[in-house]
Amino acid sequence: MNKRLLYYLYKEGSYAVKISSLRNTDSLGRLREFLISEKFMLMLFAIACVITVFHLEIAGVFVFVFIISFLLVVCEDLLTTTLPFLLLSETLIKCYGSYHTFIKYIWLGAVPIAALIFHLVCYRRKLSLGKCFTPTLFVAVAVTLGGVGFLSLKEYFNLTAFYYVFGLGFGMLIIYVLLNTYLDTPRNYSLSEKLTDIMLYMGLFGVFMIAEFYITSIPAVIEARGILYMQWRNNVSTFLMLAMPFAALKSVKKPSYLFLTLIFFLSILLTGSRGGLLFGFIELMMAVSILISIDKRHRWIFVATGMGLALSVLVFFQDFYGFFGETFDRLVMGISGGEKEVRVRLFERAFENFYHNPIFGTGLAYMGNRDIHPSAEFALCWYHCEPLQIMGSLGLVGIIAFAVQIFSRLILFVRKRTIFNITILVSYLGIEMMSLVNPGVFCPLPYLFLVTMFMSVVEIANRTEHINTLSADISHSQRLEDEDEDDEDEDDED
Repeated sequence: MNKRLLYYLYKEGSYAVKISSLRNTDSLGRLREFLISEKFMLMLFAIACVITVFHLEIAGVFVFVFIISFLLVVCEDLLTTTLPFLLLSETLIKCYGSYHTFIKYIWLGAVPIAALIFHLVCYRRKLSLGKCFTPTLFVAVAVTLGGVGFLSLKEYFNLTAFYYVFGLGFGMLIIYVLLNTYLDTPRNYSLSEKLTDIMLYMGLFGVFMIAEFYITSIPAVIEARGILYMQWRNNVSTFLMLAMPFAALKSVKKPSYLFLTLIFFLSILLTGSRGGLLFGFIELMMAVSILISIDKRHRWIFVATGMGLALSVLVFFQDFYGFFGETFDRLVMGISGGEKEVRVRLFERAFENFYHNPIFGTGLAYMGNRDIHPSAEFALCWYHCEPLQIMGSLGLVGIIAFAVQIFSRLILFVRKRTIFNITILVSYLGIEMMSLVNPGVFCPLPYLFLVTMFMSVVEIANRTEHINTLSADISHSQRLEDEDEDDEDEDDED
């Protein structure tokens, strides 16, 4: 019976592919081009802004879920769903502790799941495992085995544990294979440039969220004469750090993007996130140093901008420190051990758990750390540090598996030296740095998903975009800049 059912589904899928090719009309083609265009991205950005301004996060879930589902059905190109997914994720970072609110709408998940199944069948392609399949498989096995011999069956098989164990393990392995397969579609645009645009809109929305928060809190800002507390500061800082290298490295083509980079970093400062302050600054210095070293044409523009900015901070240091000083003070206090904060106690607990369970750790389902940090419902007992999370939760097996995976990612990102690959590398290092003091990549959605997408996009871009050297890539980008300037001059003359 099962064989007959599988055969029937396979045949139906074959018919769906034939039908989709018949429907590949000019009108559908134009619609698909629009749905991956910057105009549509701007529309999505505007929708997200409206959701934030009017605090319509629940309605926003419905809107973006139906947009994503529509795109899955209409578009063969899976990349079209990326920006709405990221914007949806950003709108929800304000909804901390809203498990009981959103669990009522769990049925809504049936819509995108059905659309995804339709997409996989209708636009069926030959599976591509990808270069990082084996390391990702190792991690999936390690995550699944975490806590073996320590956790009870009841602890291991609860719903929260299943989401994280499957999401970080075999679920993400499946996602990696599907992304490798379904992102590799015929397209008339540059995959790397389009993902760059998507990441920039994601970053701009983070800036908008912070700006809207401060604008609506002007009396409190005047009273405090400093930054305001926002519960979602670490999350929005992480999104901005993911986006910042894309703005920075796009400065090779248009130096004006350096100012967008600085806006992203200033927005991180406004969040009051200590991790964002420290690691965002390191990431910014990495990106600018790379820019200065590889871009000879614009080198002195970058140097002059940096020197001007540094001089401005020195001249107005008292005002600068007066406004942002609290974050610096908290950072120094945390580093010096001046306060025995929750993170430090969690770090100590990770070593204790590793000592008592060195092979497989205590498992991701272990909730014994809630005496230190009572995590939100449907959340892990985080150690708030990726290496210690691996060590405490997954033991030696996890340490080896994750080390292999991280090494394989770095090799993938540096194997072919292009502006895009360097951008991805810096962005990836940014999320890894933030994961030293936050859950980070131990959140399946959206952070680990985005890192997994980075891997797939780099593999596909390396294979399909025929720029083989960094110097050739820089020359190509700056030639496009010259052509754009010539077009603008012609428009002015007309």
